[in-house]
Amino acid sequence: MGGLEIRELECFLVLADELHFGRTGERLFVSQSRVSQLVRSLERRVGARLVERTSRRVRLTPLGEEFRAALRPAYDALRATVDDVRTAARTVAGRLRIGFQGTADDRLMAAVTDRHPD
Repeated sequence: MGGLEIRELECFLVLADELHFGRTGERLFVSQSRVSQLVRSLERRVGARLVERTSRRVRLTPLGEEFRAALRPAYDALRATVDDVRTAARTVAGRLRIGFQGTADDRLMAAVTDRHPD
């Protein structure tokens, strides 16, 4: 699977949903020509046409339909994995030690336990 580009896959999936190069570009915040470049590059990697393009319509080829059906669950799982790891990286865990002079009143303890309940 050498040279796999996640941006190409993402672009293909959005285009498969939209069936319109302009709307795909808007969703991905890229130009219509960039969408075309990414799809063509993916088609070269795959070795076959995935999208039929005319001046009036865009549709997936039968191979494009199969590719989308197989790719969507894998892409969604990959995205969920990245989101889970990102959330875990932002989670603060461990022991919090606070030093102070005086007594710990209810307001201080409530403030600490509200932010760090564990």
